[in-house]
Amino acid sequence: MEYLGGKVATSKTLKMRLVLLALALAATLVLGGVVVAGCGVAGEQQGVDVQSGSGSLINIINVSGTGTITTQPDKATIQVNVQSDGDTSAKALDANAKEMQKVLDRLKAEGISDKNIETASVVVYPNRYYDQATGQEKTTGYRAENTITVTFVKADFSRIGPIYAAMTEAGADNIYGPNWMLSENNPAYATALTTAIANARSKAEAIAADQGVQLGDAIIITEGSASTPYPIYEAAAGAKATDSVAAPTIMPSTMDVTASVTVTYRMSR
Repeated sequence: MEYLGGKVATSKTLKMRLVLLALALAATLVLGGVVVAGCGVAGEQQGVDVQSGSGSLINIINVSGTGTITTQPDKATIQVNVQSDGDTSAKALDANAKEMQKVLDRLKAEGISDKNIETASVVVYPNRYYDQATGQEKTTGYRAENTITVTFVKADFSRIGPIYAAMTEAGADNIYGPNWMLSENNPAYATALTTAIANARSKAEAIAADQGVQLGDAIIITEGSASTPYPIYEAAAGAKATDSVAAPTIMPSTMDVTASVTVTYRMSR
């Protein structure tokens, strides 16, 4: 007999315990063998798939395509600037507000709605110069500037020239523009995108023909970065108020829009 855990164990009891331990160990080994065997089979099957060429990453053709469309702008802006001087910053700003109001009133008289007029900036700063005699910087009053942006849609492009002249007559000091642009809903990019996809298909067909395989459907199409045109800025024009100013001739510039895609096609051997 043996003394175990405060109890007396007979030889019969010890034998039963040994049998249970042996059974538990055998079960653990069997289960472990099944898991290992299963992993081995899975690995072998995966290797067969790759060697036979049935993997999804083998029977594909991956190409890129680009498309560029030349189009006319459908949006334009000009910037109108008014400058005023004064002994103090308050006087300069007050004078500037009155001068800008004349410009705004003329815009409305020309039929430009408030929704197409936006304040770009208002600044007040001292007029400084360097005094060579004293070697110091001195202030000779203040200057206030107000710049507004006027927006035109394509249907109103013919009005840009007359507005230029009207702003000059109203006392604007500088007029910048026109700045030619494309609106967000312009269809030019969608057309460029379609052209890019067709370009990718043409490349894939050439590769398939060279390799003697059949080209299938596109399974993945990824849009690349779009090359949208930056605004095209014309030179600034100095404005001098006169009784009558002839309207300048305004001609829109062409713009290029580019789209790119990456396309993955199925292929069969």
